[in-house]
Amino acid sequence: MSVEAEFDEPKFRQSVDAARKAAEDTAHVIVTLKQRDDWESHRPGVELIFYLALVDYETKVMVHRLMTSPDDRYIWEKYLALHLHEALQKVPKRISDAIREMGRPGTASHATPAKYIAAYQVLKDALKPIHSDKDFMTALRQIRNSVAAHHGGKSETSMDASIYWMLTSSQGVTEGRSPLRSQILEYVTRFGHAVQDFAHSL
Repeated sequence: MSVEAEFDEPKFRQSVDAARKAAEDTAHVIVTLKQRDDWESHRPGVELIFYLALVDYETKVMVHRLMTSPDDRYIWEKYLALHLHEALQKVPKRISDAIREMGRPGTASHATPAKYIAAYQVLKDALKPIHSDKDFMTALRQIRNSVAAHHGGKSETSMDASIYWMLTSSQGVTEGRSPLRSQILEYVTRFGHAVQDFAHSL
């Protein structure tokens, strides 16, 4: 089987649709729950699930676009890198903040912190291979700070990073390299599975 054949576009398109529906449904649930007197007892857990549903949806949309528009990988791989950089920082913080609120003395939350703590530990273990890849994490920060932020700030005048990224992407397209060989995509996929596993375990 070729590398390209490993990507089942119709099936993945269905997963994108399902992710969008999950985010929409959770948003509707939150609007309904906010009208109830016991909203605060649900809020930490439900808002966390909504946030993770959004992350899952955004991840799948960008992966789908990368795989179905390989000629434009300069754009989609760049924004996948930015998405991964931010998610690796923000997802653990969001989970940690929710757990802290659930366990706070006098909290209105009825959630069981121990269940979230156990699921959080599994997620952290699943993400260790990404965080421990120092070369990749360094490159990811460089992409985030130079390539993804190509409009630059007041002190930034060079376009060298974006030029290099464009030429590297162009070479990949010319040589017919599948986006599936991208380490960014590999780690985005690992991250996505970890987030899904966390949400499904609650």
